[in-house]
Amino acid sequence: MENWIIPLLGDLGIGSVLTAIITKLLDHFINRKSAKQTLLYKEKREAYFGLLDALHKAAIQPSMENSKYFALWQTRVEVFGTQEIANGVQGMVNTNEPNQRHERDIFFKQLISAIRKDLQDNA
Repeated sequence: MENWIIPLLGDLGIGSVLTAIITKLLDHFINRKSAKQTLLYKEKREAYFGLLDALHKAAIQPSMENSKYFALWQTRVEVFGTQEIANGVQGMVNTNEPNQRHERDIFFKQLISAIRKDLQDNA
């Protein structure tokens, strides 16, 4: 009778320990993935709001300083944003002449729409 009790108790203990370890590992990886997603969302949001602020400053007070400030945020968007958003920003840069106002407005609307979609998808 004693021959089967000790292995049974051992099996139950090892099974419980393995279950606890696997549960902890899964929780760790899920939390880590969630933390990465949260950080990426924050980086994107900061890049997009920084870009819009820089765009505003460049529009109301054109200067070399504000142009460089915009370029900095454009680069951050290229690092953290989607290709669609980076293309929208570049489209705005390429249509900066007064006779291209209509095209620039279209790029701006596309840019805002793409930012909204990206932030909603990653929230």
